Amino acid sequence: MKRNYLFFIVTILFCLFISCNSTNQIVEKEAPINEVNEDDVVDADNDEYLRSINNLSDKESISMSEFTDDKAAILEIINNLSKIMEEQDFESWTKYITPESLKYYSNPANIKRAQQKLPDKTIVLYRIDDYFKYVFIPSRKRSKVEEIRYISKTEVKAVEVKSDKTAIVYYSFTKQNGKWLINLPTV
Repeated sequence: MKRNYLFFIVTILFCLFISCNSTNQIVEKEAPINEVNEDDVVDADNDEYLRSINNLSDKESISMSEFTDDKAAILEIINNLSKIMEEQDFESWTKYITPESLKYYSNPANIKRAQQKLPDKTIVLYRIDDYFKYVFIPSRKRSKVEEIRYISKTEVKAVEVKSDKTAIVYYSFTKQNGKWLINLPTV
């Protein structure tokens, strides 16, 4: 029981650590609560679109259609990952990760560095599948990704928007060969 309690506390602390490192402030204007009509839905979609493309350079642009397609594809991947995490299916998970991230976390020195960053010093990471089980899953288990933020045409952050106008980044995606893949953060 004590071990479960300790693991629960460590997991929460780790999630807080991750969220503190990846929180971006989002400024929105408060709108009064009214009846929902079609114009409000269009405005909400447009507001989300504008938040999503806000970080793009002047040389890059994303159309509303591209945004809608990319968001749908990314949310579908996240939905698939939820099932994969629930089943702890490491092999399926690797199909959604960039080759560079897989190579990085297959290096024992990088796994050791990741382990040293964990708040629970009793967790030992030996291989990338340990990273999946003890880091990736717990830090995203209760996430509710609702929006995306473009960094560039081929880089997107998937975020959960909080009521206090902040966004927690849970996934970083990179588009490679026309497919969105997760780029794991390096340590």
